[in-house]
Amino acid sequence: MRPSWRILGIGLLLPSILGCTSPSMSSLRGSAERISISDGWLAMGTFFEADLRVLPAEADRARAWLDWARLEIVRLEKIYSRHDPDSVLSELNRALDREDAVLKKTRLDPELESILFSAIEVWEGSGGAFDITVGPLVEVWSDATTRGEWPLVENLRQAKRRVGSEGLLLLGGGELGLTTGGMRIDLDGIAKGAVLDRLRERLEADLPNTAALLSFGQSSILALGDPDGEGWRLVVRSRNQSGGTLAIVRLRDRALSVSSSVGSIHEIAGERVSHVIDPRTGSAIEQTVEAIVIADRATIADGWSTALLVIGANRTALRLVEKAGLTANVLESSGRNVVSDDWDRVISGIAPAD
Repeated sequence: MRPSWRILGIGLLLPSILGCTSPSMSSLRGSAERISISDGWLAMGTFFEADLRVLPAEADRARAWLDWARLEIVRLEKIYSRHDPDSVLSELNRALDREDAVLKKTRLDPELESILFSAIEVWEGSGGAFDITVGPLVEVWSDATTRGEWPLVENLRQAKRRVGSEGLLLLGGGELGLTTGGMRIDLDGIAKGAVLDRLRERLEADLPNTAALLSFGQSSILALGDPDGEGWRLVVRSRNQSGGTLAIVRLRDRALSVSSSVGSIHEIAGERVSHVIDPRTGSAIEQTVEAIVIADRATIADGWSTALLVIGANRTALRLVEKAGLTANVLESSGRNVVSDDWDRVISGIAPAD
C-alpha cells in the first residue's frame, strides 16, 4: 500500500481536493478498511481542504461534519477578520481607537479573548518577534515602497509608539485594558491556526477514531490520527524556485505551519526590502527566511512560524523554540540553517511516490 502523501508549498496554493466529496478506498494497518471523505473550498482568503479517513458506517457523519465545518469557518472569520468591517475584530479595533480607550475596559467576545491569549503567549515566548499590533509599522513601510522612498524616521517613531503587545492587558472575564492609545490588532498570522484547533475539537467529539488532514492554503496544517500506520507524510517545498524540497516529515496528532518571506520583496531606491517587519525595531528584515514549525496546537504553530521570519536562522531562534517545546527548521537565503534537537524525529526518509 502506498502511504498518504501531501505536497506542501510554503505560501503556495496547491489544492489536491478541488471541492469534491467522493469516497476512495484506503486501508489502515491493523484495523478495518476505511474510506476517504474529502472536500475543499475557498475560505479565509485561501483554499481549505479536509481529508477524513473513516469507517464506511461513519461516512454520513463525516459528511455532516464537513457541512458543519463550512459554516463554522464562516462564523469564525466573522470574528477574526480585519478585512471585514463588520467583524467582531473590526468592531474591537474601532473601540481601541477611541480617545478614552486607555481609560476604560473594553468587552471581548469569548473566542476573540481566547485567540488573544494565544497571541500573547507567542509574543512573550518569541521575545516580541510575533506581535499582533505591528500594523502601524507595516503601513509606514507599505506606503514607503509604494512611493519608492525610504520611510521618514519620525513616521516610524510615531508608528512604533502604537506597537507592542505589552500595551494589551487581558484582564480575564472578557475584559481588555490598554496602556497605549491608538493600537490596532491584526490576527492574520494566527487566525487560520485558531480555526483548525476549533475544527479539531468538534471532529474529535463527533468522529473520535478518524484520521484527518486539515489544511489552509497548504501552509497551516493539522494532521490527526494515522492513515496508514506511519503517520501523515508531508513534503514541504521551498517557495524559492531553486530551493526544491525543504523537508519530508511525518505527523500524527500535531500541527505544522510553514511561513516564508521569499517572493515578497520590494525595492526602495534600488535596494531590496522585505515585507516582513520586525515589531521590536520597526525595521524590515534583511534576509529572506523560510520557517517550518511543528506544535501540538495549530494556533501556536502559526504564530511561531511568523515569529521565526523575524528572528531568522540563529542561536536565538533555536534557544527560544526549544524553550517553548516546539520542533522547527529555519532557513535563510544566506545559507544558514538551524533545526531543533528533535527535528530528526519528524523527518521521513521515504521518498514520495510518483
